[in-house]
Amino acid sequence: MTSQAVSENSTIQIGSRVLSSRYFLAPLAGYTHLAFRRALRELGGLGLATTDLVHATALVSLNRKSLELIETHAKDKPLSIQIFGSQPEALASAARWLEDRGYGGVDINMGCPMAKVNGQGGGARIACEADSACRLVERVVNAVDVPVTVKMRLGWDSDSITAPELAAAFEDLGVAAITIHGRTRAQGFHGAVDHEGIRKVVEAVREIPVVGNGDVRSVEDAFAMRRETGCHAVAIGRGAMLDPWIFRKIEQAVRGETPDEPSPDEQIDFLRRHFWLMTAQHDDYACTLFRKFAGWYGAKLGVPEDLETRLRKFQSFDEFESIVAEIRTRHGERESSVATALIKVPNGPVERW
Repeated sequence: MTSQAVSENSTIQIGSRVLSSRYFLAPLAGYTHLAFRRALRELGGLGLATTDLVHATALVSLNRKSLELIETHAKDKPLSIQIFGSQPEALASAARWLEDRGYGGVDINMGCPMAKVNGQGGGARIACEADSACRLVERVVNAVDVPVTVKMRLGWDSDSITAPELAAAFEDLGVAAITIHGRTRAQGFHGAVDHEGIRKVVEAVREIPVVGNGDVRSVEDAFAMRRETGCHAVAIGRGAMLDPWIFRKIEQAVRGETPDEPSPDEQIDFLRRHFWLMTAQHDDYACTLFRKFAGWYGAKLGVPEDLETRLRKFQSFDEFESIVAEIRTRHGERESSVATALIKVPNGPVERW
């Protein structure tokens, strides 16, 4: 058993939902789609998963891309749909639409740092005005019976830390849980995650669960997040792309077992499984969509750099299988242990994203 493990009851309740694990898949724009969620769930240990953020108005307008983002499967549970936008009635309508179609939870995005989302008045921008944020949350909570949760950041910048105040207000309005990313919007994904800032959010609420989020890339990171912040659960985003087995490893550690590493065959089988699950939804367009995962997966899956480059460019099912066959032959030849995607995180002011 890892020395960093925390003592815990593995189940957690969010509203009417009882979840079997306290370790969740965080929403990541462009990544946490159905195939990725299913591939991770098959490895074990994953609790609640949340979709890529979906624009509320586009969803109720039956926008094709929005409908793809919320597509699910009988084995893709428990699941929450994350919606964003700036208009309370639009978000309430989207929440009702989702509830009417059997979705079990709605998450409101107040944390996305991307300029194109904030420019529409959504994402982290909402949290800049407490009264408006509360009106929006209240409208959504009152519109549905399923649990409504909120994901947000500590604040817009270091001079405007609003999360503790908002968390307390949202609890009074009936929000079932808060997920808090331990950075400000100004930080984007740079700088250290502020565990003390997350702890202040935990201390600001009375009863609802607070889910800590940010830079959890290992079992030890997950337990440190719990231990140092007092949060009730942990949401893992980029860490799940860097190591898809992270949820299984945490589950093993919680049971008192030593987490095991996947074999080379397991690593390559996961690569294939994710891709072919993606083709079931997107057919040959999966060849394009899957390319961006290569930079996240390459280091963990032992893919030599030149084959990772080919994975970022392949154009057909046959070409994919040809690359996979070569990976099996040359597995472990990779020189760098650093994921290429980490080197390519956007630089410069977050306003340019």
